[in-house]
Parts: sequence; C-alpha cells; structure tokens
Amino acid sequence: MAVIIANQAIIMLLLNLVGILAYRLKIVNRDGGRQLSAIVLEIVTPVLVVHAYVDVGYSSRLVVNLLWTFVLAAVSYILTIAAAMLFLRQKEGRETAIERFSAIYSNCGFMGIPLASALYGAEGVLYVTAFLTIFFFFSWTHGIMLLSGKGDIKAFLKVLRSPTVIAIGIGLILYFTQLQLPKVLTETMGYISSLNTPLAMITSGISVAQSNILGALKNLRVYYVSACRLILFPLLTLALCLFCGFISEEVRIVVLLLAAAPSAAMCTLQCQKLGLHDIYASQIFALTTIFSVGTLPLMVKLFTFLLEILF
Repeated sequence: MAVIIANQAIIMLLLNLVGILAYRLKIVNRDGGRQLSAIVLEIVTPVLVVHAYVDVGYSSRLVVNLLWTFVLAAVSYILTIAAAMLFLRQKEGRETAIERFSAIYSNCGFMGIPLASALYGAEGVLYVTAFLTIFFFFSWTHGIMLLSGKGDIKAFLKVLRSPTVIAIGIGLILYFTQLQLPKVLTETMGYISSLNTPLAMITSGISVAQSNILGALKNLRVYYVSACRLILFPLLTLALCLFCGFISEEVRIVVLLLAAAPSAAMCTLQCQKLGLHDIYASQIFALTTIFSVGTLPLMVKLFTFLLEILF
C-alpha cells in the first residue's frame, strides 16, 4: 500500500513539475492558474464527487463507514487545533495565525482525492467527501477567525453554497435513493472526473512556481511548521486511527492520508484577500507540497507496521 502511495505521490510531483514549467515558460500566467483552479474546484471536483456516489452501490457497510469518517475527521481536527495552540505559540515577530492555519488545514481536496481514488476507487472518494465536509466547516469558521481575528458568518454561509458542498448533497440524495442516471450522463461524468488528478496537480504546480522557494529553503521556521503539518500533527491522527480498531481500515487510512497532506492552498488565497503575508503562506505551501512526496507514504507505512505489531 505504501508503494502505491509513493508511486502516486511521485506521479503527482511530476504533474506539479508540469505546472511549474508551464508557469516558468510563461505558457500560463497567474490569472491562468486561477482560472484552472476555478475549473477544478467548481466543475471537475463537484462532478467527481457526484460520480463517486453514483458509481458505488448502496450498502449498509458504506453508510456506517461514511458516518465514522465524519467522526474521525472531526476528532482529528479538534486534536490538531489543540496541538497547534501548544506547538505554535504566539510570539512577537511571528506570523502565528498563518503558521497555525497552514499546520492545521491540509490540501485534502487536491491531494486527497487522487490518493484515495488510487487506493480504493470510488469508495475512497466517498470517504474523502465526508472528510471534506468537516474540513469546510472548521476551515471556514475556526480557520477564517484565526486569520482575520473575527467571525465571518457570511463567508461560512457562502461555502455552504459552493459547488463541492452542493455536489456532496446531490451525491448523498442519489446514493440513498439509488436513482439511475442515463448512461450517457454517467459516462460524461466519468470523463470529467478523470481530469481531476492531472488538472489539480498542474494547478498546484503553478501555485508552487509563484512562491519564493529559495526564500523558503533559507527560513528555518518554515521547516518547523512543515514538520508540524507533515509529521507531528499527522502522528496524532495516526494514534487516533490506531486505537479505533472497530472502524474499517480503509476509512482510517483515508483519514490519515488526508490529515497528512500538505498545507492547504486556501491559506495563501485568504492571506491575499485579508492583506496578510501571503508570500510566507505560499512558502509553507510549496515546501510541504514537495516534502509530502516522502512523508505521505511514510505515515501510511508506519500505520500499517504498528497495526501488525500491536494488534
């Protein structure tokens, strides 16, 4: 399994490099990257989510697994938020809010869906949708308050109307009612869904290319925040999953993968919107994206190894 994740991570890194080259060679500019990101977030990912629910037959096992994914994701975020308060202390001269947001919230949509799909197909994507629901709730409440210093109910209500959240609702209705869509529609959805991994990773590469990677490599603080995001905080989720043997192993591995993904690109976007230090946020995003090629398979390998040893 770790080998599959490592191979997938390498593929995703190569796709990232395509995005980096496209930006460096001026094939795509900053606006083009934003437009590609919008296509992924507002068209491809929602279609992928609905297609995943349509593609998997109804079973009580999957329903139970979905519910446990919600619970594990919520507990994982609570643990991570508490850990961020402890390990990323407020200090003058530090961008503590940016560090905490980057360490708490992962790029679980862009990175998680391709990895979960590679491991478990449409069933894995179902579990990602449950995790994403919890991610949206925490990031648009706690996360925005963390960066802005105040609550933003309008922003939270807006995310409830986002294409991905609407797609999750539609998918759940189709799943529980078992409505059969025309074959021509499901095949079209399948073609669109197949665009998710390449487009998401190329878009991510374009974002990485816009960051000051050399500056990030010289900043020791970025390494510490990256270690929190990729190793320290995922270990908390690993421990949680390890001692929840009554939950399906597939669910636990997907939750661990999403919890161990690199920092969310959302932090950079929100910093730009709020007038915060977006370059620092993009440096953390870039370094965690690169390092995750090694840390993601390592986390899963450690989890499966401990499962064999302890249980």
